[in-house]
Amino acid sequence: MKVTLGLIALLTITNCFGQTLKQGSSYNLLSKKTKSKIDNIFKEFDKKSSPGFAIGIVKGTQVLYTKGYGSANLDYEIPITPNSSFDIASVSKQFTAACIALLIIDNKISLETPVSEFVPELKKYKDTIRIKHLIYNTSGITDYFKLPRPDGKSWITFNYFDIDYCIKASLSQDTLLFTPEEKWDYCNVNYMLLTKVVEKVSGQSFSEFSKQRLFVPLGMTNTLINDDVTEIVKNRVTPYNKRTLEYVDAYNKNGVTIKPNGEWLQHPRNSPHYGGSGVVTTVDDLLKWSDNFFTQKFGGQKFYDLMHTTQKFKNGRDNQAFGLYFDDYKGRKYVAWDGGDFGVSSQLIRFIDKRVAIVVLSNLGTGEAYRKANMIADILIDNKDL
Repeated sequence: MKVTLGLIALLTITNCFGQTLKQGSSYNLLSKKTKSKIDNIFKEFDKKSSPGFAIGIVKGTQVLYTKGYGSANLDYEIPITPNSSFDIASVSKQFTAACIALLIIDNKISLETPVSEFVPELKKYKDTIRIKHLIYNTSGITDYFKLPRPDGKSWITFNYFDIDYCIKASLSQDTLLFTPEEKWDYCNVNYMLLTKVVEKVSGQSFSEFSKQRLFVPLGMTNTLINDDVTEIVKNRVTPYNKRTLEYVDAYNKNGVTIKPNGEWLQHPRNSPHYGGSGVVTTVDDLLKWSDNFFTQKFGGQKFYDLMHTTQKFKNGRDNQAFGLYFDDYKGRKYVAWDGGDFGVSSQLIRFIDKRVAIVVLSNLGTGEAYRKANMIADILIDNKDL
């Protein structure tokens, strides 16, 4: 989820298909020098007194490197590991889209299906909003946080709100920002609405559908949709931001009174919104997810092709797929999506032709996980590992 709030916005593994991500022997594929260079990227965070990062690199079915740096919880100085659970913010979108892909494969819906069949409130708009418009962020719906909260509070996630509250705020607008397909506009509510489609079609909650149809089959046993703020999540990290004067001022202006003393401030997530965000997972699980795109054991070619389907609209943008976007990094084609929210930063980038994926998760709002992933990629490129 992209949130603008002053300076706060600066924000051996086996799956059930019998395939094993080989970790022990594959560690030898990266030299000690290479691993040292990667560790150096996170050197300033590799201490008990700092929030930090968890990283993972996989090539095909072999894990090249996983490691944690810093503390998952500063109160108890619990170290971050590749099995620490992170809120991955907008990286969640590809999992929401994956659930839609499964329903398309089941012939329950199509990209052309009007969303109003499942969300009647959309019938008030003269232009038909279809599944594809939500997937590709070209619906014209105003994202919730760009509007005043109905109760007058700030959208800062200290203040409770849920997915229905967000959708209601967005759909309170009687007109769309533009005719669907005319523009591209990043909108979390698009993906929140997709969860409503999943629920209406499947007869299950979105969290249960994603668990049964996606996470369990993939062996992602430490991944869930965090739709209940009271839920206990094993190995969950605590989100943090720097306690700078700018941050203190920004929080105070948004109704959260905090003291200026100290190095870090906690930012617990008290609002269970999901679809555009809301997935809690680990590096180890995201490596399984990435590996499946190389092996296609789950979902087969149909699932792979749908997840990578792009469309070109009047807006001219044609590099977005299902919660993913295509781009090029130093001559290497990749697919990715990054995420950032209060106290967290995430990136999952997959180099298609090289069959290499890099995962970087952080419990620091200014972690800039995408930059760290690029730095890891640079090291792998220099050493001809990518």
